[in-house]
Amino acid sequence: MPGRLDAPFVHHDLIPALGPIRLDELAYEHTHHFVQAQLTAGRGRPTIWHILATLSSAIGDAVRQHRLPVNVVRPTVLPRPASAERTIWTPTQAIRFLRHCHTADPDFADLTEFLIGTGLRKGEALGLHWDDVHLGSRTGYIRGPSRRSTTTSSP
Repeated sequence: MPGRLDAPFVHHDLIPALGPIRLDELAYEHTHHFVQAQLTAGRGRPTIWHILATLSSAIGDAVRQHRLPVNVVRPTVLPRPASAERTIWTPTQAIRFLRHCHTADPDFADLTEFLIGTGLRKGEALGLHWDDVHLGSRTGYIRGPSRRSTTTSSP
């Protein structure tokens, strides 16, 4: 969601709070006071972080276009919230899910089984090219949206 300038909080939060300030006059203190006001109003830290990430993206774009000298939202006033701990499925849970998928949508089940079996992300799997897949050696060259290149082997 960071960087979405059409996000509702742009119009409901950023513009009312910071809109009257000219961008070339926007300072770290403005964002600090904005964060404090949001926290006092009971807003959640993840929501505030997303609001600041959107603002930082917009200011960063202006810096890259040489319209502003510096991104005053960086470093962020509020650290990124920790990601929720993920629970990994047990083999029994994965089998149950795959059985459901094979009944409900066999094509989706094939992709899901491939993802579970290889550990790839959806975007990495969908970004594969046949030149990257070596069925004989059960290996593949991964070039996913994360722009990392690794070799993975299927069991």
